[in-house]
Amino acid sequence: MQQRTQLILTATATFFAGLLTGATVLSDVLREAPPEPVSAPAAAPEPAPPPLDVAAVSEPEPEVEPEPEAEPAAEPQPPAVSPEVTDELAARIQELTDGWGRMQAELAELRQRIALVEQREPEPESDEAEQIQRRRPASPAEQRDALLRAGVTPDVADDLVWQRSQLSLARLELRDEAARDGWLGSARYREELRRINEQRVPIEDEIGVDAYDRYLYETGQSNRVAVDSVIPGSAGEESGLQPGDVIERYGDAQVLDFQDLREATSAGARGELVPVAVRRGGEVLEVWLPRGPIGIGLDAARVEPGG
Repeated sequence: MQQRTQLILTATATFFAGLLTGATVLSDVLREAPPEPVSAPAAAPEPAPPPLDVAAVSEPEPEVEPEPEAEPAAEPQPPAVSPEVTDELAARIQELTDGWGRMQAELAELRQRIALVEQREPEPESDEAEQIQRRRPASPAEQRDALLRAGVTPDVADDLVWQRSQLSLARLELRDEAARDGWLGSARYREELRRINEQRVPIEDEIGVDAYDRYLYETGQSNRVAVDSVIPGSAGEESGLQPGDVIERYGDAQVLDFQDLREATSAGARGELVPVAVRRGGEVLEVWLPRGPIGIGLDAARVEPGG
């Protein structure tokens, strides 16, 4: 019994050992690379078609007939002009000729008119003619009122108005005489007119500078010279003048117009320093300038005297 049991155990162990060995062998076989599939034999290539003969299949080109030579163009002939067109053209030329003649006549007349205008009576010469924006009183009564507002006494005002009225009458008489006798605009007429104007005394000399300053202001005329621009490097720039400055006095001379300033800068020794009163805004400054050209652009101004 014991031998039978050992035999069964031995047989069982042997069975399991064989089973284990078979499993091991089977796993090794499965790990090996699979066999390559057997490819089918390649088909034999088909023979290539014979090369295409291009000459055999190309169509023949059509024959090109030569172009006929162009015949030279005939020279253009002028169109025939009918007698009616010739007559119309002649009439047109005559019309243009007549128009040219009329234009020449009108041009000659225009030249004569220009010559007459150039021979007109020159404007009366006066020291007040250089005033800018001058608006003189229209009537003797207005002149008298302006003089009175300027501080002139009634007797002096009446005398000034009378003198100027007489000078105006003398100029009218001279013009009428010259026009009647045919010497208006001639040298004789200008000489006679100059003699009449010389009899006129400037208002400034008759009533004084201060009253004349007030008279200019009351009649709406400019009574000062203002600085419009300053030339770089000039005496005006070095002295500090600025656009908008109003020149009141140049040295001892009161400046009311351009002529006053020109005469003041040209008088005395050139280069000497001169005190100049300048109004800038609401205050009066004093600058020093060498006598001579200031180097500024000028403009007229109207300032209330003593303001």
